[in-house]
Amino acid sequence: MNNDADILIQFWRRLTEEWLPVYCNDAKRCYSVAGFKTDLKTVTSLDARDFIRAIDCGVVSDLGGGRYIMPRSGAKEVLFWEGKKGVTPRPITLWLESLITMAAMARLHLDYGWPVECLGMQSKKPWEFDMVIFKTNDVKNEYIAGEVKPDSKKLDIFLANLKECCAQGDHDCSLASKERINAHKKWKGLRRSHAPLFWALGPGGDSRVFNVSYSTDGIITLEKTSDAQLHFS
Repeated sequence: MNNDADILIQFWRRLTEEWLPVYCNDAKRCYSVAGFKTDLKTVTSLDARDFIRAIDCGVVSDLGGGRYIMPRSGAKEVLFWEGKKGVTPRPITLWLESLITMAAMARLHLDYGWPVECLGMQSKKPWEFDMVIFKTNDVKNEYIAGEVKPDSKKLDIFLANLKECCAQGDHDCSLASKERINAHKKWKGLRRSHAPLFWALGPGGDSRVFNVSYSTDGIITLEKTSDAQLHFS
């Protein structure tokens, strides 16, 4: 793939000719591909390239029917999102967070040197994180925990809410906004795992890596650091 335009042309061709039909024609779905709705501006060339690398280099395992998984995944990942059942043909859209997640897995393995067996998409129930990266000798606690958002504005909002939760220590968030509850879930996941790195990721390489420190009263501190911390060691 020579340039950004070529990458995007290849991505959209393969999506419509390969990945979308496989997803729609799965025996548990049987959807019409005519229901697919897209905005060509939503996918960056970087994410398109790295998603293709994730598929072609076998970084993610294809389970068939448009389902993907990795050794440390807590759930299967799919590339599409389904609209209301009562609409014919059923609306189908690209799930941008899933695409960015799989693209990130390609970077972690192919660019940062992480063994595939250390990587996962979605943590185990209660599914606190979108990305989980484990040290080879740790079978329980994440070394890097990550959250993916479809655009930089949503990533900003998420991080603002997460930092508020982290600064409060023990607290209840059950009556808060949807965005705050989502961030609270990540705070609880960090408290459980004590992951030393947190990776917040948006489209097109909008990458924000934080060193994480913990106190006994539940307060968590996030300190911005560089992507160099993502390298396997």
